[in-house]
Formats: sequence, C-alpha cells, structure tokens
Amino acid sequence: MVSLYAVSNVIDLLQAEAKRDKVPTLTPGDTVKVHAKVVEGTRERVQIFEGIVIGCRGSGTKEAFTVRRIAHGVGVERSFLLHSPRIDRIDVVRHGKVRRAKLYYLRGKVGKSARIREKRQAVASAVPADRETASEETPETAES
Repeated sequence: MVSLYAVSNVIDLLQAEAKRDKVPTLTPGDTVKVHAKVVEGTRERVQIFEGIVIGCRGSGTKEAFTVRRIAHGVGVERSFLLHSPRIDRIDVVRHGKVRRAKLYYLRGKVGKSARIREKRQAVASAVPADRETASEETPETAES
C-alpha cells in the first residue's frame, strides 16, 4: 500500500523539476515582452507578444499571468503559464505604478486614458566618495 505522504512527495518533486530558474518577478502594471514558441505545421518559431500585465494568479508551477495589448484598435488579451516550456523568455520593459492587483478596468479604456504611469526608482550616484570630499575642500569662485 502506498502512503499519501509518498504520493505528495513525488508530486512536489515533479513540480520542483518543472519550475524555471530565471523568472522575473511580474507585478500588475508591468509592460513585458513575452517570447512565446509557436508551432506552425512542422516549423517552430518565436513570436513576441508585448503588452501590460493586467493580472497574476496561481502559485508554484501553476502560476499564470495575463497580458493585454491593443492591436489594430482591438484589445487582445493572452494568458501565459509562467513556468511553461512554450515560453522562451520574458523581458520586463518597464514597471508600472498601480494600486490594484487586477487591472481589468483597462478593458474599458482606449488611447491616453489606458496609459499607466512608470514607477520611478532612485539611481545611485556614480561619483566616488573621494571626489566628493576633494570638491568640497577647494570651492571654485565665480571670479576665476
């Protein structure tokens, strides 16, 4: 007789094996480029789908996210599994500043009202500490 613990352990091992190593952290409002593998007959090619992440759901190997974009004036949404072998890679173009977990309200908006502001992050100064102290010691005057 097989115990339930052993079955659960096998499932955990299979899920850990299916997980990807390098996956970016996606949050709603991010603009992403998803490089998805598409099979057409015998050929396989990579198709890029660029849009805004409007929702994330699930956990573990079942984690999925939905991307929305406007193509020829029509809103197109596509859901992807984060750990799917059909996804070649995911590039985060920019991070959006939003206050909601699901951005379904974007479905009713087009044009400028459908834009999301970019999240601004502080950039560290590239000036070494030695130069900052040297410039403080010798102040330049406007006369010279």
